[in-house]
Amino acid sequence: MLMSLELVELLVFVLLLVIALLLFFNLSRYRQQQTKKMMLDTYDLILDQVDAYIYLKDTQCKYIYANQLTLDYFGVTLEKLKGTSDSDYFPENVVDVLHVNDTKVLNSQSKISDDVIVDTQTSLVVYHEVKQPLYNHKGLLIGLIGVSTDITAAYHLRSKLEQLANTDSLTGLFNRRSFTSFCEHEFFRATRYFQPFSLMIIDIDLFKVVNDTYGHLVGDEVIKRVANICNEHVREADVLARIGGEEFAILLPDTDMNSAYVLAERLREAQQQYDKPQAPSITISIGIATLRSQDKAFSEIFNRADKALYSSKHVGRNSVNVS
Repeated sequence: MLMSLELVELLVFVLLLVIALLLFFNLSRYRQQQTKKMMLDTYDLILDQVDAYIYLKDTQCKYIYANQLTLDYFGVTLEKLKGTSDSDYFPENVVDVLHVNDTKVLNSQSKISDDVIVDTQTSLVVYHEVKQPLYNHKGLLIGLIGVSTDITAAYHLRSKLEQLANTDSLTGLFNRRSFTSFCEHEFFRATRYFQPFSLMIIDIDLFKVVNDTYGHLVGDEVIKRVANICNEHVREADVLARIGGEEFAILLPDTDMNSAYVLAERLREAQQQYDKPQAPSITISIGIATLRSQDKAFSEIFNRADKALYSSKHVGRNSVNVS
């Protein structure tokens, strides 16, 4: 009977020990889960305060997570976001760009960055996005992570600075630097595909006399007038630029010498026929050159057109010469 009582006590002790161990392990697991949850909540809290759009997608390009800024932009909760795609939130043209970028990341398993323009009827917003592949703890690809930031203000500033750098402030035409870049590109295109290519240089005759007689403000108006009349006569494919004080140039793609000469005469007559009260009468001189098979650089064409312009000045101005 004594042995039986001791056995019972031993069994009770063992049972209590097992229960204690189970409680200990369950408590430890619970604490781990709570710690993990607190960490995840902390990560969410941090990501929600970042001034960037952060999101995760699976290998099918479906959303599985986004921070609060992204959710607010889409106008959904995290639960409603899961399983949706870009087509649920963006115009078709933007969706195509995003899908191409997502596919590049998943197929190449490499990081990419790109500027994406979201242009709608009411606004234009530009985002800089960085995307990279997402792996699980076993190293298997499970999707991608993306971070997008709004760079609209910087984009508009950059566009404005580029415009200021490439255009003439008085006429709004291309300046000499940007014009030369266009011409060099056209030169290589024309030589590669054996297409005609002409250049016209225009100079306002006796412009110094206009400035000395009427003043620089009137001189500026004359320059703008010449620019406007030229702009009215050139084709959409032609490139008009102000390359000097009273000097203009016109790039004429797919244009032979005869067609360029006809346009030059039309411009010369239009400038001469301008008749407005209190506006000084002016004439222009024009030099034309066209691409030759032996030309190695655009500068050769420019030099010939410049020499033709000098000839127009030398023979009495208000004329067109070719070289």
